[in-house]
Amino acid sequence: MTTTSLVQPSNSNPSLLFDRRTAIAATVAGALSAAAISSRAAAEEPKENPELENVRALLKAHDEAMKQQDLKAVLACFGEKAAVMGSGPGEIWSGVEEISAAYEHFFQGFEKGKQEFEYFFRIGNLSADMGWLMASGNIKGEKGGKAFEFPINLSLTVSKAGGNWRIASMHFSTLTGEAGADAKQAK
Repeated sequence: MTTTSLVQPSNSNPSLLFDRRTAIAATVAGALSAAAISSRAAAEEPKENPELENVRALLKAHDEAMKQQDLKAVLACFGEKAAVMGSGPGEIWSGVEEISAAYEHFFQGFEKGKQEFEYFFRIGNLSADMGWLMASGNIKGEKGGKAFEFPINLSLTVSKAGGNWRIASMHFSTLTGEAGADAKQAK
């Protein structure tokens, strides 16, 4: 035989009788409902595209090729009709010849093997054959025995051709003027 415990309020009003089992059942149902809503919300959150890791690897390959001043490896990171945009007016290079000339100039700014890229923030998104990646961080290097460091913002548009991701466009920027000069000074 099952018994029901009733709690009677101090005012002894019989219409305010309270069934503990009903209260416990309501509490459990509410908790389960909240857990289900939370679980459903987590399941509905967009998952990061696993292909995005391949684009991050492409950026890492670019950075390593740049560090080693390996123009052939740098160019292998770019697509057929790629373009690069810098921070200053007119700093835009497109096609193999212009991008090659730009990187040969970039290589003059640091000693081979003496440059590191450190990203603090990266975000991106991809479709089946196009996507983007943005990164922000610092570049550390050495030139003439003097260390330097400066902040960089970088954005890539990538395209997939022949199963491989390549850079379609790149834009980078860094501080310029007095703030940029202070950041670039040797430590």
